[in-house]
Amino acid sequence: MKLRRFFLLSFLGAVLISLLSAAAAEAKIVITIPPAVEVAGEVMYLGEVAEIVAPSDQREKIARINLGRAPRYGETAWLYRTNLLYLLERSNLKDGYTLEMPAKVRVTRASQMLTTELILTAVETFLQAQASPYWTSWRVELSRFQERRIPQGKLELKIAGEQTPLKPGLNTFRVEVAVDGEAFITLPVAVRLTVEAPVYVTTQKLNRYTILSENSLRREIRTLVTGKECLTPLAVEEYWVIRDLPAGKVLMSEDLQEKPLILKGSEVRLVLTSGPVQVELTAQAEEHGWLGERITVTNLGSNRQLTATVTGPGMVEVTLE
Repeated sequence: MKLRRFFLLSFLGAVLISLLSAAAAEAKIVITIPPAVEVAGEVMYLGEVAEIVAPSDQREKIARINLGRAPRYGETAWLYRTNLLYLLERSNLKDGYTLEMPAKVRVTRASQMLTTELILTAVETFLQAQASPYWTSWRVELSRFQERRIPQGKLELKIAGEQTPLKPGLNTFRVEVAVDGEAFITLPVAVRLTVEAPVYVTTQKLNRYTILSENSLRREIRTLVTGKECLTPLAVEEYWVIRDLPAGKVLMSEDLQEKPLILKGSEVRLVLTSGPVQVELTAQAEEHGWLGERITVTNLGSNRQLTATVTGPGMVEVTLE
């Protein structure tokens, strides 16, 4: 009977030792890191790059081990096994763990690519709102844009700052890049803008101060060159050219001017006002005059020259004190 009890106790002891050994084996800490990892923040922590098998209280402590600064966006850093062993030793993990990792691990920063297509879409959206209603078509091409990596998150692009007037050819914008609602970087972006629009083209040679007519111009859709081309529909008889223009020339806004209400050498009605008394005379304009301007006229009755104010077509006024 005693012998049977001895064997039973021996068996139970062996089973207990086996269970304790298995529990001890299960409690062993295992840290596994693959050959390449990606991190999100400015600082790397072991829990971010490793799979950690350990009791919960120890796992949290191990996960918080600081591995140093993360690489910058678009750059690579290396995590060396020897360095990590040193950090683990300083954390009082002596031999009670297993570290499964290569001699060095490639570390990159979690990021997204700021592509040419994203920038182009932002510029096109801006131009869509700024485009002249007289443009029949337009397109833009990016000039020498360097794609780059930026932080992950919700991306917002907008044109920042005051913009110079749009013109055909090279334009430069400042594109503000925000990630998750926070400004990240502002980039200068150069684009080439090509615009087609209906312009006025002279059908014949026009001398300086020629008043325009329907026969002297025609409309054509052309690719704009300077951005100074006259696009606004004109009441042509109300304008004249201020320089000699050859036939076939695209009319620029600087080539024309509203014709004056009074032409040099023309007869005008001269109203002399002195208090409540007004006298109307005939005079001759000695220069062109626009509304509100002061010009020299000659009183044809007395041959006396006066400075008069243009008040309307063919009318000037002089107030005597």
